Amino acid sequence: MTTGTGFFGHRFAKMVALLSLLSAAAIASAWAQQPPAAPAAAGAPAAQAEAAPAESHGASGIGARKVHGDKAALPPTGDRGGALRAVQERIACVCLINGDLVIDASKGLSEASCGCPYAAQVRADLVDSLSTLSADLLANKQIVAEQLESTFVPKAAEYERVFRYPVEDFNWWMDNVRCVCDGCKPTVFFSKCQLSCSPAILYKLRSRIFFAMGFSRDEMLDYYLAEYNADKPPRLKKDRAWLLPRKERDRAWMVPLVVLLGAVATLAFAVRRWAGKRGKVEDDATAAQAALAAASPAGSATELAAATAATAAARARLLDELDRDDED
Repeated sequence: MTTGTGFFGHRFAKMVALLSLLSAAAIASAWAQQPPAAPAAAGAPAAQAEAAPAESHGASGIGARKVHGDKAALPPTGDRGGALRAVQERIACVCLINGDLVIDASKGLSEASCGCPYAAQVRADLVDSLSTLSADLLANKQIVAEQLESTFVPKAAEYERVFRYPVEDFNWWMDNVRCVCDGCKPTVFFSKCQLSCSPAILYKLRSRIFFAMGFSRDEMLDYYLAEYNADKPPRLKKDRAWLLPRKERDRAWMVPLVVLLGAVATLAFAVRRWAGKRGKVEDDATAAQAALAAASPAGSATELAAATAATAAARARLLDELDRDDED
C-alpha cells in the first residue's frame, strides 16, 4: 500500500508540473506577438511611394491615390481665393537659406513674413495642384487631402515634409494603430512596420497630410478602416477595435496571473478533498484495529471474526479511495 507521504508527494509533483506547463504556455501566448524592436523611418520619399504599388507587399485596396475635379468644368463663381489661403495656412513656410532647405512649421505658407522665392514656388505648385477643385470642393478636407497626396506631394521630394500636422496625433497614430501589411505580425504598429510595406509607406505620409487638413484621430481611423474593408466580404471585414491592438497587449500580463491563481486554487481544493477522505478512512481503520486488539484470546469466536472483518473492510476502503484519487 502506498504510504501517505509518498502518495501526497506524487500528487503534489504532478500538480506542480501541470501548473508550470499552464503558466509557461500562457506567458508564451501573451508575449509572442510583441512588435519587433527595430523602428522604421517616419516616412518615405515621394518617389519611393510612387514606385511601391499597393499590391506589392500589403493589403489590397490600401494606398490608391485619388484625384478630384476637372479644371475645364470649374464654375466661375465661388471664393476659391479664401479656400486656397486656408489650405496654404496648413503648409509650413519653406525657404532656401544659403543653399539649405529650411522648413519653418511655426508659420504658414500664407503669411506675409513667408516671402522667400522658394516659398513662392511652393505656393505656385500648391495652386496648380488644387486648380481642378471648385470652392465647394476646397472646403471638403478629405478631397483636399487626397488631392494634395495625389498631385502636390509628387512635385518635389521635400513636399512630403511641409505639412503642419499635430505632432501628438501623428505620434499616436504611429504607436497605436495596426499596420495591415500581409507580412507583418498581428500586433505590429506603423512605427515598427517594415520598409517594404506599401500601406506603411503611404499611411505614414497620408496621416501627416490628413491631420494637417484637420482630420481627427477618429476620422483618420474611419478612413483607414473603410479603405481596408472596401474589397473584403462581410465575414472578413474588421472593426476599429482590431485596428487598436495595444489595449489587448497591455492586458496580456493578466493571463498568466489568472492561470496561476486558478491552478493554485485547484491544487488547494484537491489536497483538502484528499486529506478529508484519507482522514475518514484512517479513522475507520483505527477503530477496527482497536476492536481487534480488544478481542482477547478468551473472547468469543464471533467477536474476533467481526473485528478481523472490520479491519479488512477499512483497509479495502482505504485502498479503494487511493485508487480513485489516482484515477481522478
